[in-house]
Amino acid sequence: MLGPTRGGGEFKATATIRDIEFDGQKGKTKGMQVIESINATLSVVTLDTSMSSLAMAMPWATYDDVLGTITCKSENIGVIPGEAYLKNVTMFCKTVKGDYRKITLYNAMSEKEFVLAAKPKGEGEVSLEIYPHWDPTDSLADLFLVETVASLAA
Repeated sequence: MLGPTRGGGEFKATATIRDIEFDGQKGKTKGMQVIESINATLSVVTLDTSMSSLAMAMPWATYDDVLGTITCKSENIGVIPGEAYLKNVTMFCKTVKGDYRKITLYNAMSEKEFVLAAKPKGEGEVSLEIYPHWDPTDSLADLFLVETVASLAA
């Protein structure tokens, strides 16, 4: 769970669309396009500098919650382990009309470089750029879900 944030959050979904070229083509043509990939990001600046939050910002590092340390070791190089991916990350936002959107990213992991901005007379900030990831073992799994919710109450 993310702690307090500054400046809200931004959700972005993108699709890579390729046009199928054919003789006599006049331009973009209905039915002659292929979606090659779909990706999304959730960008947020968190003020939570707890060790667990910092560990989420550095999924490529080793977090020891008993010692309260984060280290980067040579064994961190290579394939990212499945435990580095969070089951989901959710953002809520309020629309101008007063209703709420719930945006959930699945198999989420922060991929932005880690920067802890310490400011004089200000709070420490960590920028997160969280990506959902497709599950190669479940072809029916969602990448993300955007839904309307009545309120933020549980």
